[in-house]
Amino acid sequence: MERRLGYIDGLRAVAVLSVIAFHVRVHTAGVRLEHLLKEGAHGVDLFFVLSGLCLALPTLERVRTSGSANFDVAGYALKRCLRILPPYVAAVFVFAGVVWFAVSHGAALPEGMHRFDATDLLSELFFLDRNNLHINQSFWSLALEFRWYFVFPLALALWVARPRALLLAIALVVIAAECTRASSADLGVLDAFLLGIVAAHIRVNAHPIARYGLAFVLGGAILGLALEPSYHFPIQTNSGWHLAAFGLVIYAGHAVWLQRILATRMLRAVGIASYSIYLVHEPIVSFFAARATPATVAVAYAAGVGAALGAGAALWWLVERPLTEPALVRRVVDGARGELARVLERWHVPVEVQLRAGLPLGPEREAAAVVDLREAAEKRAAGFGGGR
Repeated sequence: MERRLGYIDGLRAVAVLSVIAFHVRVHTAGVRLEHLLKEGAHGVDLFFVLSGLCLALPTLERVRTSGSANFDVAGYALKRCLRILPPYVAAVFVFAGVVWFAVSHGAALPEGMHRFDATDLLSELFFLDRNNLHINQSFWSLALEFRWYFVFPLALALWVARPRALLLAIALVVIAAECTRASSADLGVLDAFLLGIVAAHIRVNAHPIARYGLAFVLGGAILGLALEPSYHFPIQTNSGWHLAAFGLVIYAGHAVWLQRILATRMLRAVGIASYSIYLVHEPIVSFFAARATPATVAVAYAAGVGAALGAGAALWWLVERPLTEPALVRRVVDGARGELARVLERWHVPVEVQLRAGLPLGPEREAAAVVDLREAAEKRAAGFGGGR
């Protein structure tokens, strides 16, 4: 699991390019294939599944090989902050500067950007989406995902100990989101994030269900279309498309031919920088779209996409890339872990949790469990024989 999985980067590229296609359609008049491009919004759903997958993979690999794994809560929190916050904070201040400059000079803001005050800026920085008017409208999904990072350790522990209980929880989340008044953006996308944990288990254990991933894609897409509003505007709280994204992820982990396509150099490059591209793309696309005419729609489309990819690559190169170097990550985590551990202990939060599989995961695990039980029985017998 130490090596980087190239097809995962390819899936990230598919996700971010789909979202860009959606925003091209939203902000550009006269683009054909309207409904198809709008479905690109579900690239965000794919991001949610991939997030759960990538967070769960290392731990589930250790559980598969040894039956248990230590989950470092403090290290997990520090790595998430180091991975997510610096590019995000940089993007927030860049766009805040753009908004301030535009307002002070009487210029119109690109679609997807809004005026702000100090309270709005602080809310943005701390993922407090008290309203839906973000400095950059694409930031809405980051607040949701950041909150689910707090849920992930609990969900992972539940999956390791009682997989069926997590599957039941996913089903209850879907029912609540689709059939009750409990529906909300947070609840509506949670099943996609949790399905990522299931996808990680399928990948790690080479579960045969992966070969039927395309059936999940097709069935999920049909269900997703059926659940969409009558005016065909895609929404992320659509469980059908979450199932389709899950199917694509597990099938990509199984199909070698698809992995080869997704791992091509161009897709991998876009996928590696996909987070930074996502952070900056919408205002850039809308800026070019606002200057398009019926005769120049294609040119505006190409220019907007190219500029968005270029700006995202620049943000990745300047901010994100240096902070993902393994040596630097280790130094930062090791240096800050002690202080964070003391804070967690003060709030009675465990710094490290041992996860043990509650159900056997294969013949090797069953054999190991038999050996463990036999050794434990022998130790108990020896203890009783010694008078203890």
